[in-house]
Amino acid sequence: MPGLKTKPAIDTIWQANLMGHVISLQATREAVAAATADGPIVVLDANTGRRIAQLPGHRNGSSQIAWRNAETLASGGCDGLVRIWNPQLGTEVLTLEAGADWVERVAWSPSGEFLACAAGRHLKIWDFRNPSHSSQSFPTQQSTIADIAWMPGHENILASCGYNGLAFWSPTNPEPTRKFDWKGSMLALAWSPDGKYIATGNQDSTIQFWNIKSAKELHMSGYRAKIRELSWDCTSRFLATGGSATAVVWDCSGKGPAGSTPRLLDFHSTLLTQLAFQHNGSLLASGCNEGLLALWRAHNETLLATTHLGSAITQVSWAPSSRRFAAGTAAGMIAMLDATTI
Repeated sequence: MPGLKTKPAIDTIWQANLMGHVISLQATREAVAAATADGPIVVLDANTGRRIAQLPGHRNGSSQIAWRNAETLASGGCDGLVRIWNPQLGTEVLTLEAGADWVERVAWSPSGEFLACAAGRHLKIWDFRNPSHSSQSFPTQQSTIADIAWMPGHENILASCGYNGLAFWSPTNPEPTRKFDWKGSMLALAWSPDGKYIATGNQDSTIQFWNIKSAKELHMSGYRAKIRELSWDCTSRFLATGGSATAVVWDCSGKGPAGSTPRLLDFHSTLLTQLAFQHNGSLLASGCNEGLLALWRAHNETLLATTHLGSAITQVSWAPSSRRFAAGTAAGMIAMLDATTI
């Protein structure tokens, strides 16, 4: 475990054991929700780790959770359903049919007016502005939808990626409003916070990068493994990428990353599994397959602190204040960690 003896430990506020692989996790100011791969969803108090609610989740396993607000949590799973929960009451309040046997992704629009889900080759958006929760379905895609994400600050632009490129959707239009074609299989996408750029991590161990306004694209290769780890800093200047044991951080300011030398954050000895910048701040958290977590100042390649959680890091989520972050592991450990002492 390189560096553990020479760097300060990240302070742990609390730990909880869920006894199952943590497949999705999201922290708010008040609570941390975590879904396990075998189905159950647990909601914990963000300050103490006390269990607030134990939700049954999804038959055959849960896949992703997403907070709308403190009273509303959405989840998708391997029963082909999207479920809406009130964690404070510990109850399910709504069940929505996704149109396929399993749901891979769920995502609320920035204001919470719309809820999108990707289920196999099917995309669906529900309108939560009205009591009927009317939905918009879209043409069946040519391949499985790998990821979806709303454009920051916009209620009418949702991006999806899969095989052969990106598509952009509106909740009120059944056809894509725009497409960026690319020959290959995309696994993950990430908008820059200012909405000017979008990046994808790909099956062929590359990064694809677009300027949204001009549609100018950039291809970055040379990675060791397929890439699912993408995180932008709050200024939209730096993009951190996985695909190896070393986090590669691209500077996207000025003319962009083309021809530039990236910053290399070298500490982990096994493949990265998680990368997450603070919502407001310059710290980057990285996690790997052997259970190591590290905190960085990415802009100057400075490793600040580390800790070990015992098994592969599967999830990292910063609280909105960016003062602390939650991490989940393959063995079911949840830890709330303090970044204020760094």
